[in-house]
Amino acid sequence: MSLRLEALCAGYPARRGRGERRVLDGLAASAAPGELTVLIGPNGSGKSTLLKTMAGLQPPLTGRVHLDGEVLGSLSPAEVARKLAAVLTERDLPPLLSAREVAGLGRHPHTGFTGRLGPADHAVVSWALSAVNAGHLAERQVSELSDGERQRVLIARALAQEPSVILLDEPTAFLDVTSRVALMGLLRTLARDRGLVIVVSTHDLELALRVADRVWLVTAEGVLHTGTPEELTENGLIGACFDGEELSFDRQAGVFTLNPARARPVRLPDDPLLERALAREGWRRDAAGAVQLAVDHREGGYAAAYDGRTPWFPTIPEVAAWARHLHDHPVLLPAAPAVAVAGTSTLGGYFELEVGPPGDGWQPFTDLSADPSALAGRIDSVAERLGTQERRVAASILFQGLAARLWSPVLGAFIVHDLLLDLPPQDLHWRPVPSGPLPLRIARPTGWQAADPSAAIEPIYRNVVTELLEPLAETTRGIVKLAPGLLWGNAASSLAGSIRAVLRRHPELTARAVPIGRELLRTKLLKGTGDLAEPGRPFFVRRSCCLYYRLPGGGKCGDCALIPRNQSGAPS
Repeated sequence: MSLRLEALCAGYPARRGRGERRVLDGLAASAAPGELTVLIGPNGSGKSTLLKTMAGLQPPLTGRVHLDGEVLGSLSPAEVARKLAAVLTERDLPPLLSAREVAGLGRHPHTGFTGRLGPADHAVVSWALSAVNAGHLAERQVSELSDGERQRVLIARALAQEPSVILLDEPTAFLDVTSRVALMGLLRTLARDRGLVIVVSTHDLELALRVADRVWLVTAEGVLHTGTPEELTENGLIGACFDGEELSFDRQAGVFTLNPARARPVRLPDDPLLERALAREGWRRDAAGAVQLAVDHREGGYAAAYDGRTPWFPTIPEVAAWARHLHDHPVLLPAAPAVAVAGTSTLGGYFELEVGPPGDGWQPFTDLSADPSALAGRIDSVAERLGTQERRVAASILFQGLAARLWSPVLGAFIVHDLLLDLPPQDLHWRPVPSGPLPLRIARPTGWQAADPSAAIEPIYRNVVTELLEPLAETTRGIVKLAPGLLWGNAASSLAGSIRAVLRRHPELTARAVPIGRELLRTKLLKGTGDLAEPGRPFFVRRSCCLYYRLPGGGKCGDCALIPRNQSGAPS
């Protein structure tokens, strides 16, 4: 027992001066008992015309429909009604009939001349209602039923015919998600348990591919492809048929994704909800290539690296709302920073940056600015090591050392590796040591490739100065009275020292490094602190005192403006 199409042409014959219109031609397919066959295709592709032709409601233009081994056209209407039931797109039912009476209409092919239902017929009707989980609706008028309940009653009417084939046209239309899933599951169960041939057309493609045993795919050109959902997905026929400017079928996930052609690449963790939310905002996941946005899990939320910034968001909707307003950045792209971080660390102790989650002994870097007692303890430790009672001197030198510690890995990665390294304050940790550069560790570094150095000045300044040094300077001045110009002179001197250290190893990068340093020294709080000079190795002449002379045995620091210089700017 099966349904088979043989060289079938479905369409409309010539009439009243109109020529014959062939909708689907040359169709060959079969639907087996015990399987749920789903008919899918774009709007206007001819699915409803094909179902009506298979149901015998309109004759084929050419070819045949075979029903249980017999040609459909050779059977009488009564014979067809006993073998085949159709649930088409009818929505209006006699309002005064009960659900039992509507289901009972399916018994008429089996009744005599009078059309009266006997005890056996009533038993079949009760079974049909029970089979579709509508037994409790039997005595209710159909006008009182919901769309999902009415659809179940119509399927019960088809079952009451006791056919071998059931055809359904868009049975899930107008149903909510739960009802659609339940109805498709019911149809698959009926096919299995009753050995029925069930062919159902639907526009709910994702659901169809999950529940169907076989798929009949009608293309916009009128070509019919058949196979399992996996076969049609794997060979690209689903995507070829339904992909468009706004949607693309994801073969692995079995779902549609938004804006595939225009979407911008984003690096994401394995988080389907986050991926779906960002897809709505025009982003597509890219695990390996260059991307414009990188989002990662953080404790209690998400960090979103973009254009040299790494803001934090507690929820997915907040990430998505922020990402909605991002524009394409023509220069900066996230990149894997591991190689650059490792290479930069070889430049010296101030450039070292450990990568990995913080363990015992590591403290958040933000504690130095958020907790005055933590920073005061570091100031006192420096004062003791230098042998001075001047906390102002110790605070000045500590700030300069911390600034050097922050400038060095960022400038080293950028100058040597073209990588704009992010140091998100919430991800940066430090560990106390008796002397030497402060050890720093970052849990998950994010880097940005920069083709134009000038475009990176603002994000470098923002990351090092705005996000890290400004809070540190404010806390320092709350502990010890220091002029702001002194601290930003120290920050500028540290910047120059980091560049000098890079160029000792890479003198060939002088032409690249010096303009970067000069541009940073013209930016906001660093403006007016001093400038780099050339030729030879670049050096820095500062315009504010660092209090170095207040140390026992101290004098002028190497950047002091009071040191005599020759005409080239070098110390004389």
